[in-house]
Amino acid sequence: MRRLGEKMRVLVTGSTGFIGRRVVALLAAEGHSVRAMTRSPSRASALFEGIDVEAVRGDALASESLARVCEGMDAVVHTIAAVREVDGFTFPRINAGVTGLMVDAAEAAGVSRFVYASAIGASSDPATPYLYSRWVAEQRVEISAIDSGILRFSVGFGKGDEFFNALAALVKLSPIVPIAGDGRARFQPISADDAARCLAAAVEEKGSRTFELGGPDHYTYDEMIDIIAETLGVRIAKAHVPLGLFTPVAAMMEALMPRPPVTPDLLKLLATDNTAELDSVQVNFGFMPMPLMGNLEYIKSITLGDALKINLGVMPARIRDH
Repeated sequence: MRRLGEKMRVLVTGSTGFIGRRVVALLAAEGHSVRAMTRSPSRASALFEGIDVEAVRGDALASESLARVCEGMDAVVHTIAAVREVDGFTFPRINAGVTGLMVDAAEAAGVSRFVYASAIGASSDPATPYLYSRWVAEQRVEISAIDSGILRFSVGFGKGDEFFNALAALVKLSPIVPIAGDGRARFQPISADDAARCLAAAVEEKGSRTFELGGPDHYTYDEMIDIIAETLGVRIAKAHVPLGLFTPVAAMMEALMPRPPVTPDLLKLLATDNTAELDSVQVNFGFMPMPLMGNLEYIKSITLGDALKINLGVMPARIRDH
């Protein structure tokens, strides 16, 4: 049995992703033995240069591959997720299916702790496929015999994010910003660094528990657009468009663009509150998370050319490299 305070052998899935790369660095800095599962060990090795990390090739859709990477591990931090459906990588296949395969592999390997990065709003209602797939994944984690921490996050921000960079591209390109719905849905943005800090801390927690976590402030969608405009130093007007009119446009974008800035499923999410208690991180993990205001400087790197590409469904690798 592992002793209290003893360093652990931790597998991180999605290790080169937006959150995963940060979790890897934190766990390694804390002295844990970290195995980074990736489709490209050479890329992971370059990303984690100077950090004591074991980069291993793993196929999240192959049970035998997951069994191999779980061997000898004390804990798993699972961050793989699809936030949009592209080329057969559907919400059921990735969010629910891969999580199920990962839990199966962890159980078979004798892993003692499983930490899952989920999303606020995970729901048993299949009307919102993304949130439903997250709920299905959580159910598989919860019925496992392994101690588990399910961490549900509000929308994340930080260098390399997709959500705020995409909104910034829209604001930069157009003086009149279309807003789906009334813009009153509330969000609680949490920095990627703080989300990773919570996930790393959850590795050493005991027992099974679900957390809902967000940053120190609630903002409406309208208010987030205003903060983005202020950060970019531009003046805009907002045009609120009823969801019923916006949805066909989003469906057309989804059909025609490789990475559309908005999809019908995303529209549903943008019209739904996505918040936790304001002190959720302080109470559960003992630190004050970073505010959104004043910490979006990275969006200033978006050029007009970048903004045009993003709005045409092509995210530049220098903006989002994962």
